[in-house]
Amino acid sequence: MSLMMKRKSVREFKDTKITEEEIKQLLQSGMQAPSAKNQQPWEFIVVTDKDLLDKLSSMHKGSWPLKTAPLAIIPMLLPSDKSPHMTVQDVSAATENILLEAVNLDLGAVWIGVYPLEERIEHVSNIFNIKGDKLPFSMIAIGHPMNEKDVTIRYDESRVHRNNWSE
Repeated sequence: MSLMMKRKSVREFKDTKITEEEIKQLLQSGMQAPSAKNQQPWEFIVVTDKDLLDKLSSMHKGSWPLKTAPLAIIPMLLPSDKSPHMTVQDVSAATENILLEAVNLDLGAVWIGVYPLEERIEHVSNIFNIKGDKLPFSMIAIGHPMNEKDVTIRYDESRVHRNNWSE
């Protein structure tokens, strides 16, 4: 089974640290993502401090997984002159690569959306004193899964259109 078919959102984690080597592998995979004109409009904040994770977990009702996660990676969206209209897609690809690398490392992870919601951007920016035109894009809670659960297969043939668009 491919990594994509093993990926699932994991929201509860064991109290087990993620190694520096695993963190590096996650970041390398994120930075390996494709980007328009190779602009790579990203930087990453690695969060392992429990107090910071607790503060981040209060951003929104959907950010509670950060409460038990030993690690969060925050992809930052940077402005780019090369292909400015593609930066969101680029950082989305980097985020997905990190999620897939988590599966490869037998870790669990969940994507917590930040951008483009102003109150979420402000929450994360205030915690890290982020100023200017660099924006927190998402938060990825990462850790060893508390429980094993099955993957939901989402393939739906009715959503596939071949050689035309029909409703």
